[in-house]
Amino acid sequence: MEVPEIAVEVPPEIIIAVEMPEAINTTIVRLPMYMQEANKGLFEPRVVSIGPYHYGQGSTLDMETHKDRFHHAFFQRLGNHVNHQDLIAQCTEGATQCYNGNVDFRLYTLEKLMHDGCFILELLIQWEEGEHAHVDDHMRLMSNSIYYDLLIVDNQVPFFVLARLFEEFRRYNGEHPIVLVNTPLVNLISNFFNYDGQFSWVHSNPPNEDLPNANHRHLLEIQYNLVIRRNNNNNNDEQTHYYSCLCGLCSRNICHKSPMPLGIPGANELQDYGVKFHQKENHRITDIFDVTFSHKTMSIPQFKINFGSKILLANLFAYDQITGQQGRNNGVVVGPVTSYVALMNALINTKKDVMVLQREGILDNLLSNEEEVASFFNRLGRCALVDVSNHRYTGMFEDVNRYWRYGCCCKHFVTFRMKHCRNPWTCLSLMGAILLLFISLISMIYTILQYYNRRQ
Repeated sequence: MEVPEIAVEVPPEIIIAVEMPEAINTTIVRLPMYMQEANKGLFEPRVVSIGPYHYGQGSTLDMETHKDRFHHAFFQRLGNHVNHQDLIAQCTEGATQCYNGNVDFRLYTLEKLMHDGCFILELLIQWEEGEHAHVDDHMRLMSNSIYYDLLIVDNQVPFFVLARLFEEFRRYNGEHPIVLVNTPLVNLISNFFNYDGQFSWVHSNPPNEDLPNANHRHLLEIQYNLVIRRNNNNNNDEQTHYYSCLCGLCSRNICHKSPMPLGIPGANELQDYGVKFHQKENHRITDIFDVTFSHKTMSIPQFKINFGSKILLANLFAYDQITGQQGRNNGVVVGPVTSYVALMNALINTKKDVMVLQREGILDNLLSNEEEVASFFNRLGRCALVDVSNHRYTGMFEDVNRYWRYGCCCKHFVTFRMKHCRNPWTCLSLMGAILLLFISLISMIYTILQYYNRRQ
C-alpha cells in the first residue's frame, strides 16, 4: 500500500519536508539489556513513558493522568471537525511496524500511541505559546525530567505520527500564531530542545537554521542532527595532527617502524610525560567533537557534565551506533558521538585523570565527585555496539602514541621533574643535594691542588 506524502508548508528560506517512506522500516530499536543494566538510569524514563517499550513502568504511571489531559486539550484545539477514531486510524497507520521485539499492541493500543503523540504535540504548542499557556505546577516541576525522557532512544513515537497530527492542527487553527507565521514542526521541536536555559547542555547550532532535508524518525534523531550536523563536513582526514619527533629521527622514519597501540594513556599519565591539555574556545559554531593534537598540546572543547548531560550523551551515543553507516570492507563507520566517548574513555581511567581535565577547564563537573565522572565514561565506553578501533580520532591517537613512545629526551626530563620537582620539599631536597655535591666537588679540587702544591 502506498503511503501518502505529507509536506509541511514553509517559507522559502527554510526548507524542511516530511515524507512518508513507501516501506516503513524499524526505526525505534530497543537497546540490549546488558547496556541498560550497565548504565542504570540513563536509558529509562523517570517521569513519562512514550511508546510501548516502557509503558506501565511504576515511576511513569502518575503522568498518565496528565497525558490524558494534554490529549483532551489538543482535541479541543481541533474542535468538532474531526472524528476521533478516524484520526487515530489516519495518524497511526504503519506506526506498529516501527517497533521491533516482543511488543504487545493489545496492551499498548493505537489509541495509547495517539495519546502519546497528542501529549508531545500539545507540550510543544504550549511551550511555543510561552506565558500565554495554562501550565499547572506539576508540569512545571516535572519539565526538566520530561525534557530528558523525550530524548531517550527507545522512548519515542514515529515522527510521521506527530507530523500528521500537526497537519490537523494547522488545518483547523488558521488564526493561531504558530500557523500565521508558518512555523514548521521541526522548528517547534528544535526551539523546545535548544533554548538558552538550564537544559542547554551543549552549545549547539542556532535552532533557526534549517536542518538538512531528511525523513526524520523521531525526536532524538532531530536533536542528534542538531548536535552533530556540522560534523558531517569533517572526517578523520581533516583532523589536525602534528607531531615533531624530539630526537629528530622522524625524517628517517625510525619512529614509524613499530605499529602504534590502538589506545592512549590516561590524561594524568600524558600530562606527566609532557602533554599539555588546552580548553578550546567553545562558541555556538564550535564543533564539540573538534579535538586536536598539535605541538604536544591536546585541545578539547569544554563539556559540562551533570545528570542531564549524562542522559543526553548516552542516548546520542546509542543512537549514533544504531544508525551507523556502512563503510569500507563492509565495516561500520564510527560516528562522532561514539568516537568522542571512545576518546574520553581512553583519557579518563581514574579520578586523577578527571582532575587534570577539570583543572584545564575541559570538564565542568557538576556531579558529586570525580569518581562518578570516571565511572560514567568507563561504563559507557564498554557498551560500544560497534568496533571502535578505527574512529574519528585514530590518527590523533597515533600521534599521541608516537610522542609518548619516542619523545625520549622529553620523557626522561619530565620523569625527572615528576620525581624530584613535584612539590617544594622535593625541590629543596634536590637543591640541597646539588649544593652538597658542588661543595664536595670544590673540596675535592681544593685537596688535589693542595697535594700538588706540597709536592712542588
